[in-house]
Amino acid sequence: MIIRGINKALRIVVISFLGTVASLYPQEEEVPNEKPAVEEERLEAPSIKPGRKRFKLKLPPAAQEMVQALMRGEKKVVEAVFRPMEFREPIATIPAEGRFGVGFYGWDGLNPLKINPTSISYSEDTEDKLTEISFSGRMGSFLEMEGGQTNLSYALFGKSYTDILTGLGIRYSSIFPFPRMEIRDDLIITGPPNVPESWGIERKFSPSVLELNIVSSYIMRWHPKWFIHLKYSYGVNYTRFYKDQRMDSSPYGTGTSSAYSAGLKMITESPSEARYAWGLEVRHIYHRVNTIHDELEITPITGMSLPNLGVFFTFSAFYGGRKTAGDEAKKLFLNEDYVAARPKFKEFINTYPNHAKMRRAKKLLDITNKRIPYQLYTEGGDLQGRKKMDNAAEKYVEALTAAEDTLKDRLMDRLDELVEHYVARGNDLFELRRYEEALNSLGKAAALTEEGKRAQYTLRAKILMEQGSDLASAGLYSLAIRKYDAVPALDRKLTVEARRASMKAAVGMVGDVNEAKDVATLRLALKSLKTARDMFAPAEFKYNNYITVLEEQLAVTDSLQVRREMDSSLDEAREFIAQRHMPRLETGMLVSEVQDLIGEPDEVVESTKGKNRNYQMWIYNLPHKQKRLLYFENYVLFKIETG
Repeated sequence: MIIRGINKALRIVVISFLGTVASLYPQEEEVPNEKPAVEEERLEAPSIKPGRKRFKLKLPPAAQEMVQALMRGEKKVVEAVFRPMEFREPIATIPAEGRFGVGFYGWDGLNPLKINPTSISYSEDTEDKLTEISFSGRMGSFLEMEGGQTNLSYALFGKSYTDILTGLGIRYSSIFPFPRMEIRDDLIITGPPNVPESWGIERKFSPSVLELNIVSSYIMRWHPKWFIHLKYSYGVNYTRFYKDQRMDSSPYGTGTSSAYSAGLKMITESPSEARYAWGLEVRHIYHRVNTIHDELEITPITGMSLPNLGVFFTFSAFYGGRKTAGDEAKKLFLNEDYVAARPKFKEFINTYPNHAKMRRAKKLLDITNKRIPYQLYTEGGDLQGRKKMDNAAEKYVEALTAAEDTLKDRLMDRLDELVEHYVARGNDLFELRRYEEALNSLGKAAALTEEGKRAQYTLRAKILMEQGSDLASAGLYSLAIRKYDAVPALDRKLTVEARRASMKAAVGMVGDVNEAKDVATLRLALKSLKTARDMFAPAEFKYNNYITVLEEQLAVTDSLQVRREMDSSLDEAREFIAQRHMPRLETGMLVSEVQDLIGEPDEVVESTKGKNRNYQMWIYNLPHKQKRLLYFENYVLFKIETG
């Protein structure tokens, strides 16, 4: 609750500060030539000459934009101003810090040149008092050392929500011993004043203060190279009033001191774990002397309440406070680069499991994971618009693995567009008889959607038909038949065309005297003819005599084998019918599809190249010390090896 209050106060201070700056920054503005209309009862405004320029107080453009962004509540600006470096390492300790400054004590109201006469109290019978002390007589120096400042929250509990450190400090202040100098008639430096003659002593009123304080520091980090330093201290003081050549300690006073300061420090890195900070700060110190020790009874002073104001140069060594991967992740998050932000958030969570902002980091990581698919969708669209289809496909496929249902529909639409592109290109390459390139294009389509797979199978079937036709034209009928027989398994729509072509090849093979008439060739021809006979109507099939001739020929050589072959043919046909609709292991399948088809692998070897490339090799152990190797790129199967 305290931290929230501090943050809220800081917001008010920042906006107020910027508003104050507006009153100090002039900018020229043209005054309109025409006067606005006013009501008759209002006093007439003084006339302004046309074209005359006047100054209007206004913020610098950069500051004005920031204020407007804050007022609009833009997350990037709000986070930068009110949650700067929230995932940094806590500052653990400030083992040593030194200060040297100059300043002055006492003033009357807002006038530093006059001292408030009530700051010093006297005994009742004192007539002459120190009512007039020049500014030069109140100027002095401050020397301060602090040590052992520790972040107690971090030291005791291992976490710190803000950098507040506590330690001890010692401070000494004294007045400059300026001699009297008349620089001009109106500029005289007098130095510390002499006490009134009625006091009966010849001494100068030159207070010196030695303090021992408890110090508390609050560090606000907006940038890795600098920070704002707020400090409060409270302690006891030992104060001497006078100064003469004897340097005796009588009289003196004791009391309490408090100080407030604010400053800016720059950070200097070092090869060691220690880091250094130096800068300037403004400090207000309030000395209260309550008890006077005056054994000689030479002073009428009974107490003092002297404020001090000074400017200090500071130097310190500290440990901690470094920028972390969480800060880098947040910057990437605010720049909407969620893909790059995710590994940084994970690195931060793993490295700093006890960090005070761990819940916040995990929340941002969850948001990052939800937004990554949308980023990939957008990036894929940009790549697609630039005709980088392969890269766009990678983005869409990666996004699909974690996308919400609403986004999945849009991703599938984009994938369908890519499939159409790959299919169209594959068909164009097919017409040019560039079969390998055509299959490569359709392979990309098959890796994306089921429609792409079907298009790939259709293209393979068409290529087999073309290859079979070429083989048949060359008289290689047996090879042509094998091409034709593979077509129905790929595309059922081409079954009739493939069987008709296979039948013609079989007839050509039987009638070709140059074709070898070995048992295997005869069986292949017989099988093709019988399959055609079963498929086509009797009027369309006119080759029963060829079947008879083949059967008789095979019966002479090996009738038993023919029967076995026929049985095998029927078994193959039945197996084909049973498995025709079963999916086969094909390149282009996703990881989940392979798992559903053949189960989990015996071993997985995984590697990552760059931030967008993931490679896996799945190993299946087969009988007889055989292995099947499946290769995946970004979770898509692209190669199968068995051996």
